[in-house]
Amino acid sequence: MDHDSTADTHGVIGVLRRFVESAGGFTLHHRTGEPACHGVSVCADPEATLNFPLAAWDDAKVQHWFQTWAGRLHGTDLHLGGWLDPATQQVWLDVVRVYPANRRREAVHLGRTHHQKAVFDLGRSQVLAVAGPVGSTA
Repeated sequence: MDHDSTADTHGVIGVLRRFVESAGGFTLHHRTGEPACHGVSVCADPEATLNFPLAAWDDAKVQHWFQTWAGRLHGTDLHLGGWLDPATQQVWLDVVRVYPANRRREAVHLGRTHHQKAVFDLGRSQVLAVAGPVGSTA
């Protein structure tokens, strides 16, 4: 995902906002920038998270987050993801790892380790709540 141009990035930010508002979130493949459709998406680096109320969406802040993290994903198996918590109207933008569907338990375990509220099954379009201490089963 080569997004060095500010004009190009600004267009991407609008697309991300539309994904959050209309679909509830997104996971973008690290090489193509296309939405990922399979596997289980989970926050891989809580230090890379940007969180804010949807009503306070700030294109400049999101653009800075996007430019910072999109450039660091080259050569990794990490992706950019985001979701809208419907209960709180909080937006969460994350660097995510996508596990194959048959490794769902590993994704849930990583979610617990990183104190996440949920992981997302892309193939089923299903939020999977992450509850309980690390080491309990999903």
